[in-house]
Amino acid sequence: MVNIGKKALRGVLLSTVFFLLSACSDGNDSSSVATPGPYADEALWLCKPGIETDRCLELDQTITYVYEDGNTAVFEHETVVDAPFDCFYVYPTVDMRSEPGNMLDLSDDTLMLRPLYNQAARFTQLCDMYAPKYRQMTIGTYTLENPFDSEYFQLGYSDVEEAFNQYLLENPGRNFVLMGHSQGSHVLLQLLQNRIDNDEALRARMISALTIGPTGRLKVPVGELSGGTLDNIALCSYESETGCIVAYDSIAAGDEAQRPVPLQPRPCVNPTELGGEPGIAAMTIYNSDEGIPFPEGVETYWIGYLGLYSAACESDGFLGIGVAPGQTTVYTPELIQTFFGGSSLHLADYNFGMGDLLRIVDTHAANF
Repeated sequence: MVNIGKKALRGVLLSTVFFLLSACSDGNDSSSVATPGPYADEALWLCKPGIETDRCLELDQTITYVYEDGNTAVFEHETVVDAPFDCFYVYPTVDMRSEPGNMLDLSDDTLMLRPLYNQAARFTQLCDMYAPKYRQMTIGTYTLENPFDSEYFQLGYSDVEEAFNQYLLENPGRNFVLMGHSQGSHVLLQLLQNRIDNDEALRARMISALTIGPTGRLKVPVGELSGGTLDNIALCSYESETGCIVAYDSIAAGDEAQRPVPLQPRPCVNPTELGGEPGIAAMTIYNSDEGIPFPEGVETYWIGYLGLYSAACESDGFLGIGVAPGQTTVYTPELIQTFFGGSSLHLADYNFGMGDLLRIVDTHAANF
């Protein structure tokens, strides 16, 4: 007998459950929302109210803020009680295998936690967080000529749609914010196309959508706020607007060598300007012992630099991140690129915008 191990066996069992239950319903048929699917199993959720292990709530999110004058202050994170709305989050690519395929074993969530902590967890101060696991495609799948038409992308997408169906089933009438990054945003864009853009009832429940980095798959005519990929959902253009999309790709300002050349400017919503005036522009990051070193004396897992950075949409549609006028820091955007292990600020898309994204979602929900 071959010993495949407990984790691998659980991955096989989860895949079997997906196959059997998905075969009973068509994810594109609105009637499927009425029938519990594979995501009735709490093991398929990283975060969800009431599950035994909610990864969004297990981390101490006390944060040290570093102000423009160098002074610091420690703030406790307060998880919202009786949240007035929900957040549905899809994490980015964490399966870094070079060959095309899918992450089939969802029993080990270790790789999913870094983006979850850095992107989704802090929003628990505003909303109940729903974050499903999904059989995402590997990073190597992006090398295919048409990765989004591949069976690998469609498998991951079908999982997220099943999870969204389960969310709708369990939360009739609740309003929601969609949140994604990278592959998670790609998946949510397809969900917006397939399920929400032409469904007036669902659009009436969507407070806003954060489909952040990369925005190359979101097509919007130059100079317009809507049209292209989506007919009825526009880019956000002011802070109190609702039912709209916040989308951007961040990069070190002026770093021409490290960015792709788009066929047309990418859609760019500058989170620091949605309020009509400069926003927080804070780099907020979780210390996982493998990222940006914290200053001596900071004992919290989280740190936030307020007013240290600036953000502006550049001519090609990238959100250029620079050091704010009059500020100095060793943590330049270029240095932060090296800490995140990439040639751009892609992995820090949420981190630089976190203070503003929290403010924006809070304002959207209040005006919805």
